[in-house]
Amino acid sequence: MAALLALTVGACNQTVQSEGPEPVAAALPAAPALPPEGPRLASSAAGAAAPIEDPGTSVYEPLVDMHRVNPDRYQRDLTACRQQAAPQLAAVKRATQQQQTGTAIAVAGTLASYIPVPGFRQAHVLAGAANAVQSVGGATAESGAAAVEKASSDYALVVDSCLTHKRYKLLHP
Repeated sequence: MAALLALTVGACNQTVQSEGPEPVAAALPAAPALPPEGPRLASSAAGAAAPIEDPGTSVYEPLVDMHRVNPDRYQRDLTACRQQAAPQLAAVKRATQQQQTGTAIAVAGTLASYIPVPGFRQAHVLAGAANAVQSVGGATAESGAAAVEKASSDYALVVDSCLTHKRYKLLHP
């Protein structure tokens, strides 16, 4: 909170070296547009592309020996196992959001370090605030990445255990 306050105070006396008054936000690059929401594709074991209906598919796809296995029954059982692992999938999504937020905070700190200021004192305050914001953002992103890894492994464990209880033979590298 103090770093954000220092960043705001340091940025109050900013100047832009141009011919006329121009807001600083206009000098910053525009944020990239988000990709449109639509059906995503994932490659299946056979190599063909199939639409992803279950978000768990992008997190983990179990390796199962499909010899003498009814594919329709397997899909129903896999869907049931993924539903059982839904809390872990939600944890993956939360941790991914935390990681993205931390990265955005770190980028904001980096961009703030490029704000022009008129004097040494303001530049010193702004540099301290930008460094603090970068540190907080980096720590948040790192914590989010660790949480994504843990939640993803938990998700895979739940799905694998469920499939094993349903008498499927798992193939692990």
